Amino acid sequence: MKKGLKITLITLASIIGLLLVLLICISLFGGTIARNYVNSHGEELVGRKTQINDISLNLFSGHVAIEGLAIYEEDQQTVFAGFDSLDISLKLIKLIASEVYVQHITLAGLNVNVEQNGEVFNFTSIINHFQSDTTQEEETDTTPSAWVVNLHNIRLNHGQIAYTDLQLNSHWGLDDINLLIPDFSIGGASATNGGLTLQLADGGSLKADFDYDAKSNDFDVVIALDQFALNQAKAYMTNFVNVSEIGGRMNLHATIAGNLSTIMQMNVDGDLSLNDIDVVDGSGTSVATCKQIAVKLDGINLEDNKYDIASVLIDQLNTKFETYTDHHSFTNLLSVAAPTPMADTTTTQPDTINAQPDTTAAKPMQLTIAHFEVKDCAVTYADHTMPDDFVFPVSHINIQSNNITLTGENSANLFAALPGGGHAMIQWQGNISDWKKHQDLKLRIKDLHLTTLSPYLVAYLGQPIEDGIFSFVSDNRIDNSQLQGKNHLDIYKIEVGSRRKDVDPQMKLPLKAALYILKDKDDKVIMDLPISGDIDNPEFNYMKLVWKTLGQLLVKVATSPVRALGDLFHGQSADDDRLFIAIDTAQCDFTSEQYYQIDRVGEMAKLDESITLVVDHQVFSTNDTAALPLVSTRQNEIMRRHLQHLGIKENQIKITATQVTDIKKNGYSIRTEVAGMENTEPIAQP
Repeated sequence: MKKGLKITLITLASIIGLLLVLLICISLFGGTIARNYVNSHGEELVGRKTQINDISLNLFSGHVAIEGLAIYEEDQQTVFAGFDSLDISLKLIKLIASEVYVQHITLAGLNVNVEQNGEVFNFTSIINHFQSDTTQEEETDTTPSAWVVNLHNIRLNHGQIAYTDLQLNSHWGLDDINLLIPDFSIGGASATNGGLTLQLADGGSLKADFDYDAKSNDFDVVIALDQFALNQAKAYMTNFVNVSEIGGRMNLHATIAGNLSTIMQMNVDGDLSLNDIDVVDGSGTSVATCKQIAVKLDGINLEDNKYDIASVLIDQLNTKFETYTDHHSFTNLLSVAAPTPMADTTTTQPDTINAQPDTTAAKPMQLTIAHFEVKDCAVTYADHTMPDDFVFPVSHINIQSNNITLTGENSANLFAALPGGGHAMIQWQGNISDWKKHQDLKLRIKDLHLTTLSPYLVAYLGQPIEDGIFSFVSDNRIDNSQLQGKNHLDIYKIEVGSRRKDVDPQMKLPLKAALYILKDKDDKVIMDLPISGDIDNPEFNYMKLVWKTLGQLLVKVATSPVRALGDLFHGQSADDDRLFIAIDTAQCDFTSEQYYQIDRVGEMAKLDESITLVVDHQVFSTNDTAALPLVSTRQNEIMRRHLQHLGIKENQIKITATQVTDIKKNGYSIRTEVAGMENTEPIAQP
């Protein structure tokens, strides 16, 4: 027999035994004698001091009334349980026909104080007092009883039950308990129905109505739990999360219908709502709030493992996730010490007599959600591991999805507001249970102010973002674990600040120069970043791929800027990271077109002091060698003065002169050297 059931039966037997003793004493000695006997021999009867104020009996009408019962704790000072009055009316004549017929039972002012300390309750000694009656194993008598028990008008008026778990420091209170069972039958064929109403100590209430047909075994239960304080469940969550408070209330309205012969086929439907939730961690910090979480059930069938949910609503969830070098904002919430196992001094034997092998294979879960909605939620992500704090609030998060299933295709749409007036939209289609089979995700980010992303640029490149608008379009598809993604970046008027001296960046990249090259005539930077990979690869990381692709492009542009500038000069291309500007040795000055080409290279170099322009004046080796030094000196001086006039520092200019035999024209070969870029790796994942 299970321990919980055994305790319940022993407790009930104790109470019934006490009542039987009372009735016998009353019948034999009268109310006064019975009262005195119980008051003097309570410890012999139930193992505790017992006090009764008055007992009255009318054997002709079958009426028994007991006033003021109190059963004390072991200290004989504190009341464990008691009631104001118990009134019972029986039809004694029915006993001749093997029928216990109770016309009414009214219990008023019940007051019970239950305390638990581990596996020991404050009524354990009462159970132990009757233990000798339960240790003897007896054969089960399967012979149907000839007795019929009919109970009518069972009432519990204004009862009160308090429960305390001393180890968990949990306190429960049920105030103003009112119970009404019009009819209850055992051994008969009549139907039973009843109702329960009680007020919880925290202000909530519980109402329950039930109908039971003894002949068919059908039952129907309606439960209404209103304004239940969520903080009452705090003590039972401490083994999983470290919470100090849980604000909010729960409402539950449910209908349970079925048959006791096939209990697993019962059907459950109803509504559940959690309102004004506030989760406070062990340090006293509120980590999440939510106005409402509401679930409407169409039906639950445990035997078929089937769950039909009409709707799920999450309204105004608000949370903040902050990362630090050695912890994050949820660390305190999740830091739960492993519970200390309690010593088990009892020896239990497995119940092998009645155990039956489970030959029924577990049925796969069938879950359907007709409508899922996230409404006006907000999540703030903050990263405090970088030189500048990164705080990124996402608000007005709205998600809608219909007809969600664990198998088959599903879809959802998301909208969210980003800092500075930007917004994000996501469209998703895919399979939940076999998610690697197919996923289709489309992300659109519009009008995001790049200054919000500046802390990451400072951490990795040492330069802040001072202006710019960012738009991003990403289309990604997974088919049988293979990812194919297309990412389109559109950046308008991006401006970056000077390199910070207080920051040691992961890489030194001439970002201003790279952006100068990448910007088009409309001051836009537009680029496409294709992504592909096998998601089954343990090293697969989507964001790492995106940053690696973007980083490789920026590094390529920054380390070879003249190659990137080549197509600006009327389709001229630069080979081997060099740009060649043809200049005749007879020229006394440069042409406007040659100045334009020099200006573009010079403007790019002026943006970053780490760039050095290497300008090599190359001429045919067959030219007049006597005049060559004079020509080179004159043209090189013009080149140097012009570059300095553009604002390029002297230490960024390196001009040489060489004679070359395999060139078609005289002119300048221009390349760049970037300090610290000799062994540059792509940008790491943030």
